[in-house]
Amino acid sequence: MPLTDLIRYFNTADSAGDSMLYPEGERAAAWHRGLRLSSLFQPIVDLRQERIVGHRATLAARREDGTPVGSEEAYALCENAEAVVHFDRLCRTLHALNFLAQRRYAGGYLQLPIHPRHLLAVQSQHGLVYEAILKRCGLAPEDIVLDIDASRLGDNRHLATALGNYRRRGYRLALRAPAPGGGIDALLTLQPEAVSLAEPVSGLLQAARVAGVAVELAGIDTAPDCEWARAAGIRFGRGKLFGDAAADCRATHSERGVAYNSSSHSGAPT
Repeated sequence: MPLTDLIRYFNTADSAGDSMLYPEGERAAAWHRGLRLSSLFQPIVDLRQERIVGHRATLAARREDGTPVGSEEAYALCENAEAVVHFDRLCRTLHALNFLAQRRYAGGYLQLPIHPRHLLAVQSQHGLVYEAILKRCGLAPEDIVLDIDASRLGDNRHLATALGNYRRRGYRLALRAPAPGGGIDALLTLQPEAVSLAEPVSGLLQAARVAGVAVELAGIDTAPDCEWARAAGIRFGRGKLFGDAAADCRATHSERGVAYNSSSHSGAPT
């Protein structure tokens, strides 16, 4: 289905009435409560195979005067559970549409942050509505890796149940644990496909090895960073070496797969 038809379908299906998707060239953008929303994608690289295997989507939000707004500030505009569910699905639909527009050459999977407030607001059948949205976009749950901050899970059984529901529908799971020592219990209990680290925390690296869970490391900005991560057994990485978050995905089909940042790794293939 063409992008314009998909946008028309989702706008028609939107019952909240306070947001709108719209085409912007070959991409989609959205308005929501005075904010302009767009997608950024950062490549995720398999360090063993030296190729791009997916992209992590992040939200870019700006006020009408162009002032940037952080993701948490945007979510803070949601005054109740229904508003959170609507906004979170809007963002993930926007990312899916923009990923779909580039998938013919980008390939790989789409890693999507999901807000814990969304998980708490939906009482059951987590992932069912978004699965229908993905189907309209020509994607499937198996194409999606859900990214969640493990430090927010705590002992909340509803959150753990929600993530279990997503996994049973075929979605993969990456737990983000930015704080030293954070997320180890969730890692061992939920058995995600990957744990995403902002820095190489030794305790989490060891816990991941024991649990048989792959590690994704952010902040790989130079060739020495990459070599250290590979030697440490880290499977996936992202950072300036492979490309900053940008509106355009990086092609997976270039020679050797990886498009290195020439300013970080001179002489490497692009």
